[in-house]
Amino acid sequence: MAPVHWLSAGVLALNVVIGVALVLGVFMFMERRIQLGAFGGLFAGAAVIYVEATIGEQLLRVSVGEMKILVLAAAFGAVLGVVGTVLTVKPEL
Repeated sequence: MAPVHWLSAGVLALNVVIGVALVLGVFMFMERRIQLGAFGGLFAGAAVIYVEATIGEQLLRVSVGEMKILVLAAAFGAVLGVVGTVLTVKPEL
């Protein structure tokens, strides 16, 4: 179970970076057109989730309990990235 803790930290860090990139990208597109940013953000978020799940399924052979930890770390990292970016950038929509 020890490798999963390091992997969870890596997933958390990766999702913070992805969350920041997605928020900044969505803000950039929303400055041009609100619909472009909204649908682009939904599409990009779904694509990230699909890619991470597919890679995780191919690389890892973890138990259900370990997968729950990884999912929680991924979700927390994404939320931390989004909230941190919004609080830092403070957009005016």
